[in-house]
Amino acid sequence: MFWRMRVLPFAAVLATALMSTACTPSASSTGAHGTPVEGGTATFAEAAGAKPDYILPMMTPVHQSIANIEQFGRLSYRSLYWIGKNGSPAIDPAMSLAGDPVYSNGNKTVTVTLKDYKWSDGTPVTARDVEFWISLYRANKDRVAGYIPGEFPDNITSVTATNDTTFVLQLSEAYNPQWFTYNELSQLTPIPQHTWDKTSPSGTVGDFDRTPATARQVWTMLDAAAQDTSSYGANPLWKVVDGPWILSEYRSDGYAAFTPNKQYSGSNKPHLDKFVEQPFTSEATELNVLRSGHTIDYGYLPIPEMAQAGSLKSLGYTTQPWQQWGTNFIELNHANPQTAKFIKQTYIRQAMQLLVNQPSYIKGPLRGTGSEAYGPIELNPPNSFLTKYDPSKALPYDPSKAKNLLTSHGWTVTPNGASTCGNPGTGDNQCGAGIAAGDKLEFNLEYVSGIVSVDQEMQALKSDFSTAGIQINLSQSPGNTVLADVAPCKPGAPCKWQILNWGGPWIYGINPFPSDDQMFQTAAGSNYGQYSDPKADQLIQATVHNDDPQALPALANYLANSVPVLWMPEELYRVSAISAKLSGVGAQSPILSLTPEDWQLTK
Repeated sequence: MFWRMRVLPFAAVLATALMSTACTPSASSTGAHGTPVEGGTATFAEAAGAKPDYILPMMTPVHQSIANIEQFGRLSYRSLYWIGKNGSPAIDPAMSLAGDPVYSNGNKTVTVTLKDYKWSDGTPVTARDVEFWISLYRANKDRVAGYIPGEFPDNITSVTATNDTTFVLQLSEAYNPQWFTYNELSQLTPIPQHTWDKTSPSGTVGDFDRTPATARQVWTMLDAAAQDTSSYGANPLWKVVDGPWILSEYRSDGYAAFTPNKQYSGSNKPHLDKFVEQPFTSEATELNVLRSGHTIDYGYLPIPEMAQAGSLKSLGYTTQPWQQWGTNFIELNHANPQTAKFIKQTYIRQAMQLLVNQPSYIKGPLRGTGSEAYGPIELNPPNSFLTKYDPSKALPYDPSKAKNLLTSHGWTVTPNGASTCGNPGTGDNQCGAGIAAGDKLEFNLEYVSGIVSVDQEMQALKSDFSTAGIQINLSQSPGNTVLADVAPCKPGAPCKWQILNWGGPWIYGINPFPSDDQMFQTAAGSNYGQYSDPKADQLIQATVHNDDPQALPALANYLANSVPVLWMPEELYRVSAISAKLSGVGAQSPILSLTPEDWQLTK
């Protein structure tokens, strides 16, 4: 699945030293004091410019975001395996709905046994609820997010429930167990078949998911309900959950309030009476509210306001860097009708990467808190997938080399203007297929609004690119608009975007094994730029089907040099500002999920 949108980059003065060790707060490091009590309301500050607006745990591509997945839907609907343990992207058995999977038959058979969980109406969570999710996904894979041809659900030949709590998956071929557990089994999300398996809101529940035609009708009904946000607080569909929280109120601006699920079967049952997610239109607005008092229990400190750390401390807040598990990049559209002929040229992408002045962005907009990153896989936070690989600086900032790449391929470089193709053709010293004499290197770049550091980075990027005659036309849009604009180009459909900055990294969420198949494999559902490279596909599949420790480094090196996207500095997700009146926050999740069921107010 796709877990792209971070929405806000943040940092604090102390973060530079902490970045190298990927520190995250423990329960005692949040600065909480006093005696924890039961009850009360805790408020979490949503990322500026982004709001949750889709609750169904089987999302459409335009609704994929951290705001919707990790910080909204997951509060009510839990997948089989919980990713995130002590700040590392590892499975936490205590938080998972199922025991460890058992692989057999040469890694072509997988057996999973569910724990004793109940839905909020008291009905047991069973293998039938998992089958329901798989059936809906299979029948609607052209409409839901994250689908990759040949992978889930295509690679599952059968699903058999041996009893109410155990099911067996037969696979079409052998898979790397680590990849399959982390990237496929962790997607499986039980959903309440006994209340949702109907073709209309007032219809009778049946086994409609077991027939493809009616399974599409079931998903259509659920999708319509998920898009009707005005009914969120009252719709009975969303009252049947297996997670610790039930959505009780939702407003059009993204305000969301949750109350505890009294039937929640996990050991970490909610202590609060109410959990609130508060929306903000900008970083400045959030900070003003934060400084006004303790109306926010879990907020953030924007980069431009790092000097406010001291004043926040005097108000009783502790600042803590939040390190995410992901990779940061700017999306390139390899299928835009006007500019694909340029983007498809590897040397042009390499020239563009050589103009990304990561050291300058880290020193300036990021205030010294980022780290240079030139490929898809990093070592922060510490993880078990890639422990010895040191990402090479394949294409560090080098404007002279960028200009030489262009001139050696037939371009007349025009600094502070638009370089033009002077030698069209497909030879080694020519501009490349589809590029005509006089064509100019000019692109439109859309980026998320409301984030000062991102705006500063993009202004700097525009200036850096101009030194080699690559003209960038900048525009800004709210986060949810940017997410909707990046839909893959298809024949007969509008396709306007050329280059796009989401404002944050791709998060390796419920697919934490960084095989990159979701975003860079040919025809993958989240490969929005439609990058396609047979060699990359081969290297990706090597990580999917075997556990060779050299497979991931080989893939990372290739993608670093192929430049399917523009690699940007690794950043913190945010610097959290946590009230001393809030305890139990613990290690912040590397995939940016929330566990307010662990939180308690103090007195």
